Amino acid sequence: MEAFILKEAREKVNEINDRAEEEFTIEKARLVQAEKQKIKKEYERKKKSVEVKNKMYVTQPNIIVALSLLEN
Repeated sequence: MEAFILKEAREKVNEINDRAEEEFTIEKARLVQAEKQKIKKEYERKKKSVEVKNKMYVTQPNIIVALSLLEN
């Protein structure tokens, strides 16, 4: 009888451990995905900022030339 109880207890422990491991894996995957999305958004924001700065850098000389033409 004692062996049966110990066997059942070990099986229950294994089931609990398996369930905990599965829940951990799911939660970890969810957190990783959320952080990837966060990083992707931040990258897109910075990329857009750089593009705007580059456009300003490219158009600035044209603006200076146009203003000098208007002054003369």
